[in-house]
Amino acid sequence: MKIWQLQSLRLLKHELRRGELTIVFLAIVLAVASIFSLSAISNHIRDGLLSNSTSFIASDRVLRSSRQISDDIPTYATELGLASAQLTEMSSMVFSTEQMLLAQLKVVTEGYPLRGELLVSTQGQASKALNAPKAGEVWVERKLLRSLQVDVGDKIEIGAASFVIAGVATQIPDASFSVFTQGPTVILNQQDLAATKLIQPGSRVTYKYLFAGANSDIESFEEWVKPQLNDAQRFYDVKSRQSPLANALTRAEQYLSLSSMLGVMLAAVAVAVASRRYGHRNQPIVAVYKAMGAPQSFLSKMYVLHWSLLSLCALLVGLLIGYILYYIGASAMEEQLGHSVNPLPLKAISMSVFTGIVCAVAFAWTPLKTLVSTSPLFVIRGKDDSFWAVTKWQRVLPLGALFALLVLFSNSVALSVALLLGGLLVSALLIFVGRIFMGAGRKAGSQAGKAWRLAMANLQRRAGENSVQLVSFTIAIKLLLLILVVKNALIQEWQEQLPEDAPNRFLINIAQEQTDAVNQFVEQNKLDTSGVYPVVRGRLTAINEEQVRRRVTKEEDAETDTDQGRQGIGRELNLTWREALPNENTIVEGQWWESDAVEGVSIEQSLAMRLNIGLGDTLSFQLGSEQFSVPVTSVREVNWQSMQPNFYMIFSPSVLSDFPATYIMSLHVEENQKLAFDDFLGQYPTISMIDVDAMIAQLRDVIDQVSVAVEFVLILVVLAGSLVLIAQVQASMEERERELAILKTLGANGHLLRNSVLYEFVALGAIAGLMASMAMELAVYILQQRVFDMEPGWHLTYWVIGIVCGAVFVGAMGLLSCWRLLKLPSMTLIRRTM
Repeated sequence: MKIWQLQSLRLLKHELRRGELTIVFLAIVLAVASIFSLSAISNHIRDGLLSNSTSFIASDRVLRSSRQISDDIPTYATELGLASAQLTEMSSMVFSTEQMLLAQLKVVTEGYPLRGELLVSTQGQASKALNAPKAGEVWVERKLLRSLQVDVGDKIEIGAASFVIAGVATQIPDASFSVFTQGPTVILNQQDLAATKLIQPGSRVTYKYLFAGANSDIESFEEWVKPQLNDAQRFYDVKSRQSPLANALTRAEQYLSLSSMLGVMLAAVAVAVASRRYGHRNQPIVAVYKAMGAPQSFLSKMYVLHWSLLSLCALLVGLLIGYILYYIGASAMEEQLGHSVNPLPLKAISMSVFTGIVCAVAFAWTPLKTLVSTSPLFVIRGKDDSFWAVTKWQRVLPLGALFALLVLFSNSVALSVALLLGGLLVSALLIFVGRIFMGAGRKAGSQAGKAWRLAMANLQRRAGENSVQLVSFTIAIKLLLLILVVKNALIQEWQEQLPEDAPNRFLINIAQEQTDAVNQFVEQNKLDTSGVYPVVRGRLTAINEEQVRRRVTKEEDAETDTDQGRQGIGRELNLTWREALPNENTIVEGQWWESDAVEGVSIEQSLAMRLNIGLGDTLSFQLGSEQFSVPVTSVREVNWQSMQPNFYMIFSPSVLSDFPATYIMSLHVEENQKLAFDDFLGQYPTISMIDVDAMIAQLRDVIDQVSVAVEFVLILVVLAGSLVLIAQVQASMEERERELAILKTLGANGHLLRNSVLYEFVALGAIAGLMASMAMELAVYILQQRVFDMEPGWHLTYWVIGIVCGAVFVGAMGLLSCWRLLKLPSMTLIRRTM
């Protein structure tokens, strides 16, 4: 073994025994462990939530098309090992002996559904999971039996064929929750579709191809199939649907991603602080080596090996601890998520190893490079100020590494740039504001007792060093408060969107002459309702007399369309009129009409922005054979998460009230009211009812699961933040040793010294807590506005928490760290500082 290798091992053994590497070792361990556990837990939760939610589309992915697709796509899916099924949807009249009804046909293959369960009750027996009805049989929703006055075992006619009702579908996994769906659902086998002769030239048919399988296979299939799609096709997953569930899943992922990113930042800060302290403490050793003739290349190799061995050990320990934390957390949530623990989360392992290597190299490079460049004169001077001087080029590596980690975890360059630039700006402001606070603290402390005066004097005297500590304390506390506030605000807003009395039934196809009876039933049974909304179907044809294109839909990009004309919607809209502004709607531009005689239309904000429509623009519509134009009088912000009818266009009554319309209503029906509710609907077979209890239950499951998950994530982030605070407190120990040695020699008693240390750290923590609270408030405002789309608000309670916790925690950590020094006699302290 070469001499430099032997010396490196001896140095490692010596410093491990003395505990000099404890903070560095723990910083890398926590960086790796927190990233491993955060990444693995986030992926586990995300997969669990998606797995539980894919039942709402009966698969992992859906390819929707207006025409049948080529066999190449299902064939390639089979080659990848994916399960597949086909679904054909259309509207059709269904006939019994005496009645007829417009129903939604769902024609399925044997493999349907791929996710979730299709529950069917046959001959009055309990519901059980089935796939597809036998040839010649159908399954129907219960409301069809009431409307057609038939029962299980009777026959109904669909197109040119007749079928036996073999069962009642009590749960359809991908049932439509649209309040504008026409009629109850009838499920029949794909083999019977040709016999019905329903598909003719010009028929409106939707083909859905369902796919399910392992995530990696699904993603590979998605990358292959998307470039082959045309404008009439759409490939989507459960998050792509415009529904409260999709938005809940998206927000859950955003929160988990944000938590991981903040965990990365805290871990990186901990490693940077610890490695800086390590380099400073090892300057005397390097100076002695150089004074004895050791070349710089010898020292470079010695410390590279020394640091590499330390990093490797920390990396392995971090992986072990991270896996244990992940396994405990994932096992605890397994029952709630219904998702098994992944025994080998390779993605989390690779990300944590990469993070550990980046932290060990990028954040320690400058301190180690400065360390081996220490002058031999350090032995004589006893101090080398050049260690703390960092050039702008030396800052590029750690900042670049931090940016790379943020991009890795967020998959968003814009968000990563915003976090990095925001952090740098906040740090600069914190240093400036911190010095002002410390100066004000010294003036206040001069009026207090001896311990406070000494504490404030020390705080001011070490203003430069304390400013760096203050920045780290503030960032750590701010990130912890940020996680806590966003978590509570996120869960609270979800819960507010889904109160116990949230609407769970929608009535559609209510005729005008039936509205009085419906309203009377609602009032008699004291049901919570949104009120009745009239609905007519119409098409936007022109904007300011400029014709719009007809093929562009809400989901498709106008740039892919070849029609001439201004961008439009390209489909019929559900239009309504109202005298008063509906709940969950807010006017952002213009004003609501003051009287029914005013002619105008109010447009939803996002649609107005997409179509470049403003106040005063004239919109032309076609309703059947009638055409009319109306000015835009207001722009509305709509809460699409609310469980009530929402519309893109709302007209004043004078515009549409003469057009024939059907009516819809959302209402909340308690469990003990459902029997009376069903009996009432039995009197009106033309009224259709949509039950959204299943979706509400799934939404509440998502909220409960995310609540448990974020508690675990919060614990990990708190651990990372705590290590930052400990590392910063430890970084000032050398200076404090010299200070305590002088004060004890001058006769200061232990009580005075102990109180002065405590008060200094309490003041430092309180100032950090105050500034962290201010920074948190700004960050929360930006996140709520730009990321989570929430209503902003003040969080003054968390200001108190930040200030108190900062003072208590930093004060306690500072006192505990200095406790051993306070107990040492003055002669021992003098020898330690020489």
